[in-house]
Amino acid sequence: MEDIWENLRKRSPLEHVIFFVAVLMSIFHVQVAYSGGYEPIFQRALSYLFGMTLIFLVFPIRKSKEGESDSAFGRTTSPFFYISIALLVLVILSIGYPILFTEYFLGTDELERIYYVTPLTFLDMFLGTTVLLLTLEAARRTINNALPLIGLFFLVYSYFGPYFPWWFGHKGASFMHIIDHQYMTYDGLWTAPLSVFSVYIFLFILFGAFLDRMGAATFYVELSTAAAGRLRGGPAKSAIFASAMTGTIMGSANANIVTTGSFTIPMMKKTGFKPEIAAAIETAASTGGQIMPPVMGASAFLIVEFTGISYWEIVKVSILPAILYFYSVYAVVHLEARKAGLVPLSKDQVEPVWPILKKGWYFLLPPIVIIAVLMTGRPVPYAGLAGILCVILLAGLKGAAQLIRTKASIEQIFRTIIYGLWNIVEAMAQGARQSLAICAAVGVVGIIIGALFQTGLGLKFSEIVTALSYGYLFAGIILVGIASFVLGMGLPTSAAYIVLSVVAVPALLDLGESYGMTLLAAHLIVFWYSLDSCFTPPVCVPAYTAAGIADANPSKAAWASFRTAKGMYVIPFMFAYTPILLISEPIPLLETFTAAMFGFTSLAAAIVGHMYLKLKVAERFFLAFAAALMFWPAMTIFGIYLPSIGLHLAGLLLLGSFFLYQRNAFLRLNRPV
Repeated sequence: MEDIWENLRKRSPLEHVIFFVAVLMSIFHVQVAYSGGYEPIFQRALSYLFGMTLIFLVFPIRKSKEGESDSAFGRTTSPFFYISIALLVLVILSIGYPILFTEYFLGTDELERIYYVTPLTFLDMFLGTTVLLLTLEAARRTINNALPLIGLFFLVYSYFGPYFPWWFGHKGASFMHIIDHQYMTYDGLWTAPLSVFSVYIFLFILFGAFLDRMGAATFYVELSTAAAGRLRGGPAKSAIFASAMTGTIMGSANANIVTTGSFTIPMMKKTGFKPEIAAAIETAASTGGQIMPPVMGASAFLIVEFTGISYWEIVKVSILPAILYFYSVYAVVHLEARKAGLVPLSKDQVEPVWPILKKGWYFLLPPIVIIAVLMTGRPVPYAGLAGILCVILLAGLKGAAQLIRTKASIEQIFRTIIYGLWNIVEAMAQGARQSLAICAAVGVVGIIIGALFQTGLGLKFSEIVTALSYGYLFAGIILVGIASFVLGMGLPTSAAYIVLSVVAVPALLDLGESYGMTLLAAHLIVFWYSLDSCFTPPVCVPAYTAAGIADANPSKAAWASFRTAKGMYVIPFMFAYTPILLISEPIPLLETFTAAMFGFTSLAAAIVGHMYLKLKVAERFFLAFAAALMFWPAMTIFGIYLPSIGLHLAGLLLLGSFFLYQRNAFLRLNRPV
C-alpha cells in the first residue's frame, strides 16, 4: 500500500480536486444507469456540470511554454490563475442554475414561465450568455479551434438571418430568443446529444477504462499478433485484428491508434512496410473500431436516440458490414505485402496462440456479457453496467486465484483487496477524464442543433440536397459524403454525425423512397460517412497521430489512409441499394455479402496495382469494373432486367479469369507462389 500513499502524497491539491470530481462524475453516471435516470434537464445539466468543471480544472487556457506550469491554473502570480478561478466559478453558476431551479426552466413553478413569451430576467440572460461562451471555450481547450468557430457561426447565423442570401436567409431571432431557445428549453444546449452522453456514451467509456485498467488492450494486441503473425505481412494483419478488438472497447480511432499502434506500427516497419503504409493500415483499422459490434463508437448510441431502434437491432445489422470493412483493409494489406515481397514471420518470432489465450481468455468475456444482456432485451445502460461488473468480478477472481496459488497470508490478502478497490477508483477517474472531449463536443453540437431548428436550416438543407441531386439517390449520397468531408475537417466523428443526421437523413429518406430506404439505413449511411474525418486529408488527426508514431510524412500517410479505408466509401452505397442490412432475408443477404467480399478483393488489387505481378493501368480499370459489377444491385437497361446474381457472377467471372491469367504469368517466371 506504500505506493498508493506515495502516489497520493505526490499529487498537488489541484490534482486531488480533479481526482475527486472525476470519481464523483463516474459514480453519478453509474447511478443514472442503475436507477433509470432523473428529470431530463436536471440529469443533463448535472452531467454537463461535472464534465465542464473537469475541463476547466484540467485543460489550461493556453498551451504552456517550456519552463511554465502546465496546470490549468498556472502559477498563482500569473493573471491566468485568477482568470481560471473566475471561469470555474462561472461554470458552476451558469450550469448549476438549471439544476437548482429545474421547475423554473420547465415552466412548472408558480411563475408559469412560457417559452419565447415570458421575458427573461437579467440573471437568465447573463447566465445563458455565459454558458454558451463557456461551452465554446471548453471545445477550444479540449478539441480544436474549428469546432467552437462553427458553433459561433451558427449563433451569429441565428441573429443575422435576414442578411444571408438565397435559401440560407431567414427572419432572424432576437438575442433574448436565442438565449431562451439555447439555454431555457430542451431544443438547444440540453438537447439529445447531451442526453445520449449522460445515459450511454459515458458509461461505455467507463467500461473501456475498466478493461484498459485490467490490461485488456495488451492482451488483444498479443492475441492478434499470435493469430496473424505467421501470415504474409503478419504484423499489419495483426494490427487489423487488434484494432477491431480494441476498438470495441474504446470507440475512439485516436485512442485506438495510440494504444495498438505504438506496438503494431514499429512491427510493420521492421518487417518491411513503408512508414506511410504502416501508418495508413493502423489508421484504417482503428477507424473501423467505431463500427465494430458489440461496443461501437459514440454515434451508435446516438442512432438509438434519434431512431428509437433498439441498440441490439443496430448491433445485429452492423456485424456483416463491419466484417466487410475489415476484410477490405485486409485485402489491401495482403496485396501490399505481396507487392513489397514480404514473407511471414518465423515461428520463433511469434508466440503461439494457445498460451496467450490460456493466459488471458477472460478478457473476451465482458463484451460477450454485453451482447448477452442486449439479447435479453434489457436497456443498453444495464448492458454497460453488466460489462463493468463483469470486469470487476473477473479481476477479483484473478486476484483470488493468485492468492490461493501463492498461499498468501492475511496481510497479503488485505493488501490485495485494497489494491483492487484502488484500481476501481482509479478506473473511475480515468474514464471520466477520457470522456471530456466528447462532453465538450456534444455541448457545442447542442448549440448547432438548436440553431438548425430555430432558423429552419435543417429542413432547407434537405431541400437543397434533393434539388442538387435532381432526385437521384446516388447523387444525394455523394452530396452527403461531401458534406461529411467538409464537416469532418472541424468536427469529431460524433459531432459530424449529429449535425448531418439532422439535416441529411430527411433528404436521403425522400430520395430513397422508391428504393425502400429505411430510417436505419439512412442513419447508417450518415454514421459511416462521418468516420471519414479520421483518414481523409487535409484534416485527419488520427492519420497524423499514426504518422507521428511511424515517423512518416503526415500528408503521405493521410493519403495512404484514404486509399486503404476505401470500404468506408463503398459500403454506405450498399446500405441504400443492396440487402446487406436485411438479416431477415438470409439468401439475398448471403449473396450480397459473398459478392462484396470478391468485389473488395478486386478493388484492392486495382488500388494497390498488384496481384501476383504489377498491374498495368488498363488492368487496374478492368479490375475496378469487375468490382463494380460485384457491388451493383439488380438493374434495368434498355428495358432488359438484369438480376443482381447475374451481375455478380459476371464480375466474379472477370475477376477469376484475370486471377488465373496473373497466376499463370507468375508461374512462368518460375517464382514460388
